Amino acid sequence: MNSSQKNIFDFPEVRVVEASAGSGKTYALAKRYVCLLLSSPLKADEVAISNILAITFTNKAAFEMKERILDFLRSIAFDCLSETEKNEIIKPLGISFSEAQKRAFTAMEQIIRHYNYFQVQTIDRFVNSFLAGCAFKVGLTSNFKIKTNYIDYLQYSLDQLLEKAEKDINVYNAFEEFLRNYLYLENRLGWFPKEDILSIISMLFNQSNSYEGTFIKGPLTSSGIIKRKSKILEDMKLLSLEVKGQIHAGFYKSLESFLAKAIESGYDIDSVPKRFANEDMPTRKSDKVSDEALKLWRKIRKNLKALCEEESASLFNPYIEVYDQVMKGFYERTTKDDVLFLSELNKRASQLFSDEFVTVEELYYRLATRFRHHLIDEFQDTSRLQWQNLSIMPLEALSTGGSLFFVGDKKQAIYGFRGGDVKLFDEVKKEFSAFNLNVETLSNNWRSQRAIVEFNNAVFSKENLMDFIKKKESYEEDKNSQKVVFDENDMEEIESIFSGSQQTFVKENNKGYVEIVSIDIDKKEERDEEIRNRLLKIIKELQERFELGQIAILTRNNDQIEQVTSWLLEDQISVRSERTSDIRENGKIKELVSFLHFLNSPIDNIVFTEFIFGEIFLKASLIDPADIQSFVFGLREKLRAQQDLYVYTEFRDHYKEVWEKFISGFFKNVGIYPIYELVVSIYNEFNVLENFKDDQGFLMHFLELIKKYEEEDLDLELFLNHFENLKGDDLYVNLSDNDAIEILTLHKSKGLEFPVVILPFLGMEVQVGSQNADMRQSYLLQHKESDIELLRLKESYYAYSEELYQIYRSEYIKAFLAELNGVYVSLTRAANELYAFIPQKVGSRFNILKFLIPQELYVCGEKVKYISKSNKEAGLVRLSCGKYRNWIEYLKGEYKSFGEITNKGKRLKGKIAHFILSYIGNLSEQDLPEILCEVREQIRFEFVEERDLDIYFDNAQKLINDPDLQQYFYCKDAFVHTEKDIVDEKGNLKRLDRLIISENEVCIVDYKSSEDESKDNKEQIVEYIRIVKNIYPARNVRGAILYIDTHNVEEVF
Repeated sequence: MNSSQKNIFDFPEVRVVEASAGSGKTYALAKRYVCLLLSSPLKADEVAISNILAITFTNKAAFEMKERILDFLRSIAFDCLSETEKNEIIKPLGISFSEAQKRAFTAMEQIIRHYNYFQVQTIDRFVNSFLAGCAFKVGLTSNFKIKTNYIDYLQYSLDQLLEKAEKDINVYNAFEEFLRNYLYLENRLGWFPKEDILSIISMLFNQSNSYEGTFIKGPLTSSGIIKRKSKILEDMKLLSLEVKGQIHAGFYKSLESFLAKAIESGYDIDSVPKRFANEDMPTRKSDKVSDEALKLWRKIRKNLKALCEEESASLFNPYIEVYDQVMKGFYERTTKDDVLFLSELNKRASQLFSDEFVTVEELYYRLATRFRHHLIDEFQDTSRLQWQNLSIMPLEALSTGGSLFFVGDKKQAIYGFRGGDVKLFDEVKKEFSAFNLNVETLSNNWRSQRAIVEFNNAVFSKENLMDFIKKKESYEEDKNSQKVVFDENDMEEIESIFSGSQQTFVKENNKGYVEIVSIDIDKKEERDEEIRNRLLKIIKELQERFELGQIAILTRNNDQIEQVTSWLLEDQISVRSERTSDIRENGKIKELVSFLHFLNSPIDNIVFTEFIFGEIFLKASLIDPADIQSFVFGLREKLRAQQDLYVYTEFRDHYKEVWEKFISGFFKNVGIYPIYELVVSIYNEFNVLENFKDDQGFLMHFLELIKKYEEEDLDLELFLNHFENLKGDDLYVNLSDNDAIEILTLHKSKGLEFPVVILPFLGMEVQVGSQNADMRQSYLLQHKESDIELLRLKESYYAYSEELYQIYRSEYIKAFLAELNGVYVSLTRAANELYAFIPQKVGSRFNILKFLIPQELYVCGEKVKYISKSNKEAGLVRLSCGKYRNWIEYLKGEYKSFGEITNKGKRLKGKIAHFILSYIGNLSEQDLPEILCEVREQIRFEFVEERDLDIYFDNAQKLINDPDLQQYFYCKDAFVHTEKDIVDEKGNLKRLDRLIISENEVCIVDYKSSEDESKDNKEQIVEYIRIVKNIYPARNVRGAILYIDTHNVEEVF
């Protein structure tokens, strides 16, 4: 490395970019990548991109970064950069622009030629790549499969364990203990045990994969807790006798009352008299208690502390016990199927490094590359497990003159529930401070208009945040609900996180509008109705200035998405949300699924009726819907009278032509052909893609799901069951091109921007131990080195255990910051206009966010019409629908007739003869005995079970040496091809047994065993002649069917 390069980058270097919302972090990452790529001359034989690794956290972010990098390189190569960009990218490199252009051209060529080295990818994809190279070391084969839906495997393992419980008393007791604790801990009344057990196990599985370590049980069993409680109760009875008449009357009365109830029915820590939380015994001023009483008092308090801590750590032991047993079966099955789930990648990869199975040198060897420069996006959401898997490579790179570049924003750390640890952001800076650490803050907001930038600057200023916390604590003190008081360290942490919140807007973005409305209604139904009315009013007003597709509504959870989607659909407003993009909710897909259910089980009258009432059938068949309605309802009396009456048989008799044209073929062939080809043929027969262009996304996604499923199974019934239970990304179809309001959760909105954002439920709900807004849990994860405890926290514990209170306090601060970060993300998505409703309550609690936004900020800026509505369709080029053939008809050629299937011996004879003749080229240039000798060597491996092969070679020699047939084997001045593949104009592949090409003529030879199907044989070779004539239009093309058994030849012209 020359000195100029050292001055430019000063390697080794750790550069940290703190990028607030809208400040251009993708731009910064792409710019860094391009600068690294162009910083030295690129040699033709050197692949510079192979030395750079860029890690993102979503596929969308990886795509955007690649797009931006390629756009930069193109702009440099073709001199399209602005002067500002030239100063930011080219000038620091210390090279001329013409040199930069040459390097950009070379870099683009490298990316095109070596795209596999263009390492801009998600962390999961990268971890998968090095796991694939070290699979054996973690108990996998090199061909292991990655899956996303682990629920089926967990459910299977749970079912196996439930069956085992009938015979194994230990398993039975584990389930009984689990259910007893579950009913108590989760406070459930009506429930479905199996589904809830599966839900808990699934949650634990996810959490286990997010953190390093394994779940450990607490020190006490249920019986151990009961014993400790009994011992405390005995001491309390002794204390009661010892202090009678000597202590505060109120306390003595409460103690006696507690003892009476506890002796009869047991007790919970909540019911213990509160005075035991005090260090001193509540005595009367004039009385003095005995030393024995004081000794008992201290003993009781000590045991209450131990009880709280041990009970807290032990109540979830049954959860861990059942989880451990389910996971045994789970891993047995995944090992058998050679499967690894996406959520397991990082946990499994960590085994390589924690157990020192692999060194960084070996890792680079497995990856077939060595990275000198590392770029990491969204670092604030990186988990410790992920960083553990990545960190050895940046450390090695830095020690050899490389670099680490990471970008993030602590204010946007909202994925703590997935293991993201914002503290890593500062810890890594400190850890790598010896490697030329540079910290850069991006303060320009390129996204939002002035009013929105200034609004957020005011809301998240240090003064306003401090004022917010004071008001919150004052309110909680008045309501006697204060549990945590923020101390100086907490304030410093908040200040540190939001220290970079103050941004400047771009000069051109000097408009914008913000409107905040407080919904001060206590009853939820009335509050929701008010929000609904205001929301619809705002949307109608916005439609005068914006297209629907420019509006986004952000919610806290999926339940709110359902609620808001319903409101808008009821008012005939187009919506794009998880509900509307759910493939199972699409009308055309429902009709197709009904038809497939019918084909699978024709006696199901309901699904057949659903299909013939649907648009797909009616539009294709041209039957009047009123006629179908009359037909179906006319069957009511028959259906009542005949239990075994099937609607499809009545339909077949009533609409014979329609049945034959549209349904009969599928009815006869279902189960014979693959599901994918069956559904494609349905699309073709009913002209589905042409008739329902607006549903193309759903229809094509349905085919993708079938294709994906067929990799594992081909059964139609199992596919329909699989489809009913779809989960995750497979459920949703990307509908980005339609003009509709987008509704999504704030977590899904991270990294996105919209011209208009509406927040109908803006609030803060600080809950310790909750996962996220859609998945509550009653336990808290407590990490102890390589172990993870499940703690039960409740307020009554804190009075006796300072340790548990400090754990609660720490988790409360963490939950508070996560909520505050969520508010920041929500308020910074808008580019032009921002609207928010602050409801009185979030859930059942007062919405403390009311204290965050000062009333003077409720309206900022003014409403402006930015651009006139443009007709998107005018500039949109719509691709015509794909034309699908009737695959069932086409595939019939791939399946043998019944006669062929039953005459296996005849088929084998023909197959062996074809194999031998496929080696016979142009014998005018080859030696026949030598060729046959070679064939004898090969044929032994192809037809192992066939003992007497000599007869086949004798027949082949007779055929070849027949004087009438020698013209087809001894071809002077001609080229001979055997088993020649040709393709017709539609892309269909055909294979010719023998193709003889001479100067003026082309001859196609087709071998057949017998003349039984002469007509079909002739049709086939006529088709071959037609295709070959298109390839050799200037030559005479003829065909010859050579019958192996009789040596007859049928010529075809």
